[in-house]
Amino acid sequence: MSYRELVFTVPAEIAEPLGDVLLELGALSVTVEDDAAGGYDENPLYGEPGLSPEVQAWDRSSVTALFNPEIDDSGATEFIPNLLASLEDAGFKLAIPQEKQVEDQDWVRLTQSQFAPIQIGKRIWVVPSWHDAPSDPNAICLAVDPGLAFGTGSHPTTHLCLLWLEEHKNLQSQSLLDYGCGSGILAIAAAKLGCAPVVGTDIDPQAMVAARSNSEINHTIISFVLPNENATELAAEAKYDIVMANILANPLQVLAPALVNKMRAGGQIVLSGVLARQAEEVIATYSQWLTLSVWKESEGWVCLHGTLNADSKSSISGQAQKKSSKLSLKAILLGLFFVLLVAFGEHISRNSLLPILAPRVDGTSNAVAVTTFSLLQQFDEKLCRSLGCINRPVSDFAAWKIISANLALENSPEALKTPANQSTLQVEIQNRLAINILWPYLEISLTDADESELKSIQFSPKEWLPANWQESHPDFLREGAPAAEIIHSDLPIALSQNTAGYRVRVFYLQSTTPSPHLTNGN
Repeated sequence: MSYRELVFTVPAEIAEPLGDVLLELGALSVTVEDDAAGGYDENPLYGEPGLSPEVQAWDRSSVTALFNPEIDDSGATEFIPNLLASLEDAGFKLAIPQEKQVEDQDWVRLTQSQFAPIQIGKRIWVVPSWHDAPSDPNAICLAVDPGLAFGTGSHPTTHLCLLWLEEHKNLQSQSLLDYGCGSGILAIAAAKLGCAPVVGTDIDPQAMVAARSNSEINHTIISFVLPNENATELAAEAKYDIVMANILANPLQVLAPALVNKMRAGGQIVLSGVLARQAEEVIATYSQWLTLSVWKESEGWVCLHGTLNADSKSSISGQAQKKSSKLSLKAILLGLFFVLLVAFGEHISRNSLLPILAPRVDGTSNAVAVTTFSLLQQFDEKLCRSLGCINRPVSDFAAWKIISANLALENSPEALKTPANQSTLQVEIQNRLAINILWPYLEISLTDADESELKSIQFSPKEWLPANWQESHPDFLREGAPAAEIIHSDLPIALSQNTAGYRVRVFYLQSTTPSPHLTNGN
């Protein structure tokens, strides 16, 4: 039996809508490829988790539709003219497609033949289950099949991490955290090289399924946990000798505090998924905790390595002592606050001093400061009533924490047919101070692959606060955000051409200084 394959060459904007219509007209499958693939004009598309290219096609795209003459009339002489007429009725006026005959064969075996064993360094081999293991008695074989999650050893970033593990001989009984584990290949290699305990985590539940299955096949003992499982392996007090993360440059920068916090004093960090041109920026991000350097480079990608020494821990401890000193200073300022209120008047002092003195609601504030501030608030309210001042919320950047921000594409066929690809910004934001705070504006900046800003979109409180929340709090603009209030909002965004990343920040109109509370995304 043979299949009939038709290839249409079309502009990018109609490639995917055309594919949808071809499937509706009976095609078994549709693929979209770069018409210039392999040539000088080849145009690669790049995407990162949570954000894909605005148009998921190339300037000139080859749309290939596969038909089976045994179950439709695709073998008939008039099939192509009739198909072109149906496509024209659907709004696509196309030239006669190229035609190929595809002979039936063992597709599973053909696919498997494309994945041969991969040797990493001198000892590590990645061996799909359908291949025999190498005869070398010293070989360390990783049985990993291509499947649901990233990580087969073929990509340079994975290759670099595996090579780092192989070339470090002192892994016996070293604890390791594989952050963004994907298929679990790095965690499995670490376990086979002597690391224990080994923990892997990923935000993708399917990755957890693949990683646990691969671990079982490889007879390794590894804990694979999702970040939201509240597992002890990811608790604040859990520290590791080696923290390994093969993700991408922007997420590695956003996650820097969390990754460094999982390191023991003297522990090592290994970062991959970084292009050579991005290395300096990533190194600079981590420089406040440790010194990173390029360990190795492969095909334009680099692997970064650093060690958290005792001095770094002392520095962190010193920061904690500074924080304690700040708390003592707060207690002194609380006493002075009463004098300032009377001396300068309520309308001058309260808006600047209240945010400084207000304790946080996350449990990090001194108990004495919390009690004293509660008494202070009572005094402040009485003073306002006696002086006739307006007890309005204050504005303060430090109050706000962007808990999460994610730009997720809407992948419905209808969305893909629209000229401007729509996306949804999902954001969670919290007021962390024990006072009402003026609602801020939100700004999302879309960036290209070089992280240059493409456009900026601003939302007023009325635009980004959920409608149902506004209905239940009709005086929200006057009353401000209650202490500890967490707001989840979904905001529609029209992506710019060549969008490859984004940043989210809060700001107030009366300020020209950008807020330090900013979240990057890709």
